[in-house]
Formats: sequence, structure tokens, C-alpha cells
Amino acid sequence: MRILLIADVHNKPHGSKKTLRPIRNVIEKSNCDLIVFLGDTVHGPATPDNYEKYLRQVFDLTGNTPFATVFGNHDDECETTKDEILKIAKSYKNCLTKGCDYVLEMCGETLLFIDSGSYYDGDESYYDTVKEEQIDFAKSQIKGKKAILFQHIIMPDIMDCIDEFDKKVKGAVRDGGKYYKFKENLEFTGKLGERPCPPDINTGEFNELKKYLKACVFGHDHKNSFELYIDGVKFIQCAGSGSNSYDKFCKSSVKILDTVTLETEQIYI
Repeated sequence: MRILLIADVHNKPHGSKKTLRPIRNVIEKSNCDLIVFLGDTVHGPATPDNYEKYLRQVFDLTGNTPFATVFGNHDDECETTKDEILKIAKSYKNCLTKGCDYVLEMCGETLLFIDSGSYYDGDESYYDTVKEEQIDFAKSQIKGKKAILFQHIIMPDIMDCIDEFDKKVKGAVRDGGKYYKFKENLEFTGKLGERPCPPDINTGEFNELKKYLKACVFGHDHKNSFELYIDGVKFIQCAGSGSNSYDKFCKSSVKILDTVTLETEQIYI
């Protein structure tokens, strides 16, 4: 099974045509079985009154190819609620999205979709956490299987793989006045272009689900495209696909995932 991974389109009034044209081209040429939008499909703060217009501009690109979605932290930063966003998505005959958290069985694969939330209600974390009830739901749906998980914000466990420095270090990337790089002798492919931005609280999502997962796929961190294994589970980080935000710092791209081999192809657009 081939899945086209599209993260962080951030469609909005300024730059919409520049964003949509290359995404349409890659969809038409990719010949994939499924498209997964990994959140922040529309930049909510920039489209307070016209969210549906800019969401439909993206979903119209899918043609007849089945697609599924998860929420990002910017999707519902507007006058449109998550329920209303889901209603728009489900109006497409080729949309397979069932809700905020759901499972699809497709082409012999179990695909798990989790809403990683937006912002945490409190001082302990900036970004929201995946809640215990979501973890219990996921476990009940994929227990005994080997699923592929899709969610917007990467799990906090990624930070166990990264060293932080106060001074410049060879091979480290600067972010917020500090420097970050993967730990020595850690095998990875792709690029660490910025500090990953998971929630500051670890609710145990990965620890509870890892025995039932073969891969986890994330968006959110636009400059990162790395892939590595943690406890036998492949973490696949997708860079931003839109031309409305971080493309001045890094070229927009998508990935195609082969669900059998777990190999990916990054396509710059």
C-alpha cells in the first residue's frame, strides 16, 4: 500500500495558489492508494470567517483518491469548530475520516488516527497532550495488531534521542538560543532542522501502544524530515508541505510511504 503524506499545508489567503498547484501535481502523479493530511491543513488564525473555502480548496485536489485526516493545533483556531470541520471533510465521497480518533482497515493494514490536540490548559506544557481515554481507545482498537499511527504533534519520547547544548556544536541545529542534535551513534535518515516541539508532559502514549505499532507518522515541525527507530517502532517525521509559512527556510515537500517496507520517498514540491 502506498500512502501520500501531506503535512502542514497551512492554506490561507496569501500564497494559496502557490501552495495548491504543486500539491495538485504531486497528487496526480503519485498513484497512491490513500492520502493522509497530517494536520494544519488550513491556517485557522488567517481564515476566521472563510475556513470552509480554504479547506475545500485543499480537499478538492484529491479527486477520486481516498483521503483521511487528523487535526493539527492550528486547524480550529478560527470560528469553525472541529465538528464543523469534520462535517466538511465527510461531505467528500472519497473521505475516509471517521472522527477525531479512529481506525481504518485498508489494504491489509491497520491505520490509527489520533487527535494530538492544540494547546495545553495550564502552565505545565505549551502543546496539548494525548489523553488517557484516547490511549485506551487506541489500545482497544489495535490490540494484537501492528498498526501505523498518524498524528500531528510528535510524541515526547523523541526528546530522549536528542542532546541539548548551550553552545554551538558541530552538526547541531540552533533553535531558540540553544543547539540540538541526535545523540552520538544514533542511526537516522533525513534532517533535524529544528528542535522537535512535543508536549512537555508525557502521558505514556508511546509506552502503552508501542507493542501494537510498527510506525508512527507526524507533522507539525516544518523543518524536520528525519526517520529513526525507537524500541522497534519507526518514527517518520514529515516536513511542511505548504508554501505559506516555513518554505522561506526549507523547501516544501511530501512523502510517499510504502506500508510493507516502511520505506519512504521524499518529494520536494
